[in-house]
Amino acid sequence: MRLIRSMHLAKFVAEMVSSFTLSLSVLKSAELDEIKVLTPKGIMHFRIAFEALFEHPDKLIWNIFTRVAITPELESLRRGIEFFIKEYVVKANKAITEKFKIAKKALNNAEGILM
Repeated sequence: MRLIRSMHLAKFVAEMVSSFTLSLSVLKSAELDEIKVLTPKGIMHFRIAFEALFEHPDKLIWNIFTRVAITPELESLRRGIEFFIKEYVVKANKAITEKFKIAKKALNNAEGILM
């Protein structure tokens, strides 16, 4: 896929997730923590998607990431999301660090408490 199409798709998916039309669970087959599987284009695609999510208010970020925290079967997805954001998003864009802290806490919010 061309980069511009991938960028638009990533932003579209981020918008669908932020409007609660989709859940982050759609990423469960993406293997975000498998370095050998991720291609540079794939890394860029998911990085754009997460950066688009982090443009939203803290409360919304909390609720987006909490949705995958309450399902025990999504443990590998939670680990993958946390790894990917730490390795590829925060390292490339330090301004997102505070948003990542909120997302990380929300991913561990097994009680499912929303803001």
